[in-house]
Amino acid sequence: MNKKYYDVGSGTLSKIVIERALKRLAELLKEYNKRVELVAAGGVISVMFFGSRQMTKDIDVIIPQKDKELITKLVEEVAKEQGLPKSPHAWLNDGVSFFGLQTKSDKKIFNHPNLVVFTASWHELLGMKLSGAWRRDADFNDAIHILRQIGKIDKAETLKKSMQYRNFAPHVEDSVFTKRFDRTWKDAFE
Repeated sequence: MNKKYYDVGSGTLSKIVIERALKRLAELLKEYNKRVELVAAGGVISVMFFGSRQMTKDIDVIIPQKDKELITKLVEEVAKEQGLPKSPHAWLNDGVSFFGLQTKSDKKIFNHPNLVVFTASWHELLGMKLSGAWRRDADFNDAIHILRQIGKIDKAETLKKSMQYRNFAPHVEDSVFTKRFDRTWKDAFE
């Protein structure tokens, strides 16, 4: 596989690699006569929806419990076929299940008759971003893109809605969350 699409050294997936892998996963689901809907969070949204990043380390999704065993098996099969990361840090994984995504938007980052990948709601994604580790510029840029999807409507209401979805761990104080929100709002709209 061409290194510019999948970098084995850093374990990063490009849009082309993600589309190819999801398409193959959908084909395998078709063989099982299954249709599965996943909800995504994280860098994959920046790569597939916003186009604001070239690559992401993995695809973080919530996998329905009833489909978990089959999806895990098929993800491993795709990983072997395409030289992608396998368990425990597979190219597609439910690592965000720890955060307990609660929402699903109507925005799709992948759409196939047997596999649809939705984003979580913009408020939930913003809450997760602003309460996360805030590790690097990419997190801040992601938050700006997410906030722009919500729109410049009611700053106080947007803060309130996104705050209800903040992560339990790491815990971020209200003042820190609000400071991050204000900075993001300023850069997004002012």
